[in-house]
Amino acid sequence: MSKDTHFDKATALASSLIGFEFEFYSEMVRGRIVDQLSKLLGKKVVLSNKYHSKVPVTSDTFKLEPDYSGGSNMNELITGPLPYVEAIPILIKTLRWIDENGWTSDKCAFQFSVSFSKANRDLQKMEELDKLKFVLGIDEGLIYSKFGNRTNNVYAKSVKKIVPRNRFSILENISSIDPRLFKIPEEKYYGANFTKVPKGYLEIRYLGGKDYQKKISAIREVVDYVVLYLYDILSGKRVYSQSDLKRLQEMMKEYTKVVRSFSDPESFFMNFPDFHLLVDLKGYEENIKTYFPVIREKVFDIIVEGGVKYAFFNYDTSTGRFQLKNAKCKGSGYLSDLDLIDCKIRNCKLANCNLYGCEVKDSEILESQIANSNKVYNSKVHNTSADYGNLLDSCYIDCPRKMINCEVNGGVIRKADLGSSANVSKETEEVKGFSDIRQSRFITDSRLKNLNDPIRRIIFKNQNY
Repeated sequence: MSKDTHFDKATALASSLIGFEFEFYSEMVRGRIVDQLSKLLGKKVVLSNKYHSKVPVTSDTFKLEPDYSGGSNMNELITGPLPYVEAIPILIKTLRWIDENGWTSDKCAFQFSVSFSKANRDLQKMEELDKLKFVLGIDEGLIYSKFGNRTNNVYAKSVKKIVPRNRFSILENISSIDPRLFKIPEEKYYGANFTKVPKGYLEIRYLGGKDYQKKISAIREVVDYVVLYLYDILSGKRVYSQSDLKRLQEMMKEYTKVVRSFSDPESFFMNFPDFHLLVDLKGYEENIKTYFPVIREKVFDIIVEGGVKYAFFNYDTSTGRFQLKNAKCKGSGYLSDLDLIDCKIRNCKLANCNLYGCEVKDSEILESQIANSNKVYNSKVHNTSADYGNLLDSCYIDCPRKMINCEVNGGVIRKADLGSSANVSKETEEVKGFSDIRQSRFITDSRLKNLNDPIRRIIFKNQNY
């Protein structure tokens, strides 16, 4: 809104509703945190004992809950949507309170949501937001200049990733923009979380990191920028520009190069000479040509979604598994349904993969098996097993009913079955939810054991709860 008057900007800001999510650490017990924040903010702050609870928040009722991903001292304060004039004082007061009574690390995120008052009938509904227009025009450089430590963060990835809805379409010569032809990222862990748009608001996830609470001016600038930018789109002031068309043409030009490479094996060999294709560990050209239709889409995903350009790829015909060796994946890549061998992975998401001899940093591993000789640093490990001979260093481990049987150095264990060969460091923190604490008390409290003593013929029936 650079050409608009001060009055126009003030009108746009005044019509917005902002909600915040603050992740932070504090040594203070949560009951006291709730009391202090309630008095400071003039709001009712509800204490929830469950991570990602369904306790609703409103403009008058906020909630504080544990964030187990950072250990027992990590908290998350979630506000309801607030009018801009009320939201900014709440923002500043909370950031200052965190700075005086706690701290933040690189594990901490700061998120905010934006919606607009339904009383403003000049605006298009948020549910009808043109997401492609938002993606093409959003100035991520402005945001990353203030929060550079969040660049390529696996939980706040860049939305500048536009592909044709028909993945093998060639759209390099477009002369106009038709949003129906293109697909933009619509998953949770992007800088702009579009999955919330059907609910009437947009969540922004770019911000956070160590000492984010000290960046009050930077946070306000980003909040104002996003609100005004969204207002321009929803009010119809911002239309597709020649700059938007040029950006899209450049994206499609690069994308088309990849698509043309998959028209036949010869084109692929020529354009990706360092991406070696094998079938049953053999690189016979005629054999690869025979199986090219089988492996084509998987290789395409590895290059486009994973960002991998140099690797050995093998298709095992006996198991039907795809294998990737000596690959480097970084910068918010995504790899799935693969055996990964001797790969270096950073800031990526791995799903349903088997890992052998890999080094993984600052990533997310889901529904996978960490088989042997892997080193995983500062990552979130969910529903994944880890065999003997691996290292999980400074990781968040939430793997109920999965065996963790390796060296665990530092980090947090939320849930896991520890094997007989597991070597867990003293620095590793085991966090428990409210129900786990209750169960632990039931088992360990000597008074409860006495109540269950069969000789005394007293049956304990959970009477305390």
